[in-house]
Amino acid sequence: MNPDTNKLEPLTTATPEMAKQLETLEKQIKGELVRPNGEPVPKHWTVLKQGESVVIKDYTFKIAYMNEGCVLLEPVGPYIVGAK
Repeated sequence: MNPDTNKLEPLTTATPEMAKQLETLEKQIKGELVRPNGEPVPKHWTVLKQGESVVIKDYTFKIAYMNEGCVLLEPVGPYIVGAK
């Protein structure tokens, strides 16, 4: 009986699939990066974010757009050593 609604609700036990989904959500809430299947991202992987600046061959680019198959870079300017 749900005391908020005063109605009976069907209850079920958590399945292993539900437990894995909850575990994945918990990791995301904590700020941990996870793969679509819920596994943690390996430490040696390169992680890129949209809006981030990257340097390629001493030239700075901003990541304007990205998806699973491509990254669109906008030129920002040359990389200047010691500049902040």
